[in-house]
Amino acid sequence: MALVCPDQMGEILMLQYIVGMVDADNPVLHLYSNDHTPSDSTVIGDLTQVGGSTGYAPITLTSANWTTTQSSGVTTAIFSERTFTFTTTATSYGYYVTNESNQLLWLERFNGAPFLIPDGGGTVKITPKLTLS
Repeated sequence: MALVCPDQMGEILMLQYIVGMVDADNPVLHLYSNDHTPSDSTVIGDLTQVGGSTGYAPITLTSANWTTTQSSGVTTAIFSERTFTFTTTATSYGYYVTNESNQLLWLERFNGAPFLIPDGGGTVKITPKLTLS
C-alpha cells in the first residue's frame, strides 16, 4: 500500500516544518497492531501501537542519519534499515511515523498484512523512505 500523510495533522506539520513555522524534531518509527487501512482522515487515535510486553520499542530516526538523492526529477530521502525485535508473539499491520510529541506524520500498511511474529519472537525490518517527484 502507498504511504499516506493524513490531512488532519501530517500535512499541516510537514508544511510547517518546510516553511520554518515549527522546528522539526526527529521522526519516531512505530508499528501498529490493529487492522487499520490508512486514509487522509487517519488520526493517531485510530492506531494501536504493538504491545510493550513483546520486546518491541519505537525507534527514533535521528535526522542526521537520513540521506537524500535525486535522479530524473525524483528526490528521495532514505534512512538505513531499522529492525524491530520481538521476544514473543505479535501482530503488525503496518508502520507509522510521529514527531517526538507523538503527532502523526505519515503511515503505511504492509503489503500482505498482517505480519505475524511467532511465539518464540522474531523481527520486522523497515527501510524508511520518502519520495517527491
